[in-house]
Amino acid sequence: MESQPLRHDHYPASKEEYEAELTETENEYAAQLQAVEDKVQGQAARYLLFGAISVVINITLFYLFYHTFGIEYQLANFIDWVISVQCSFWLDRTFVFKHKSDKPIREMGTFYMTRIATFLLETVILFLGISWLNANGTMTKVIGHAIALVLNFFLSKKLVFKNQPAPAD
Repeated sequence: MESQPLRHDHYPASKEEYEAELTETENEYAAQLQAVEDKVQGQAARYLLFGAISVVINITLFYLFYHTFGIEYQLANFIDWVISVQCSFWLDRTFVFKHKSDKPIREMGTFYMTRIATFLLETVILFLGISWLNANGTMTKVIGHAIALVLNFFLSKKLVFKNQPAPAD
């Protein structure tokens, strides 16, 4: 049966017809809800998979710049951030959210703005962990990056790649 909008001129003739229509409507809504849940779960799984590439790039570069080359931790964090954000944009756009539009530069600008917000948060976490708590620099980086990672997913989903529906997973 085709989905019909609610009509004021139609009233079920019997209790059985009413229950059948109600069950059909409930099943349609349940199917729609399941489709949304599946889509979000697919995006989250892809985000974790492809995000792992960016995380490895980010933390590896931080380790190299900070520990191997002796670059000050804030500068090391900035350099690795720029490289990993550029990788993340294309991975997220292409594989995670499967987003297609004719304005990738505008999207990239929004993407960078959201990443700047989480970069600043990560920078504060690094400062507090390393400078105030004398914690291990790499461990502090991992904690800060994990927090930023979760925020980045939701910001990308809600602000950057929101306008176009993704293809069905």
